[in-house]
Amino acid sequence: MLKFYRVWVGLLHALIGIQFFLAGYGALGTGSPDESFSLHIMNGRVIAVVALLGILFAALARSGRKLTGLAAGVFGLVVLQSVIALVSVAGTVPGQIIFGFHAINALMIMGLAESSARLAKRLIEERRTPEAVPVAA
Repeated sequence: MLKFYRVWVGLLHALIGIQFFLAGYGALGTGSPDESFSLHIMNGRVIAVVALLGILFAALARSGRKLTGLAAGVFGLVVLQSVIALVSVAGTVPGQIIFGFHAINALMIMGLAESSARLAKRLIEERRTPEAVPVAA
């Protein structure tokens, strides 16, 4: 199940990469902001579902609290993305400053997801390595 979790986090990474592209696409879009960012918003919802399911898959992998906690942290940061977008008021300086944290938080999501993938890889390697069996004399 840990291998599946690593693939799942790989999917999450791909969606995050697409999300960065869609943010740039929306920022340079010629239509209204609602139209320009519609794909970005839709992909963000997909990311939230994938991150939520990541918690379940980490728990099913019996990987321990740390990996499950990292997966939950990713989901928490994804939820925070929506909160930041809702709280910031476009066209105001405080709103733009708050919205600046949207990009910083996205980098934190990517970093935390990468940390969970590395931990899963390490756990897979530890499970493959046979324990040293003491030889009875």
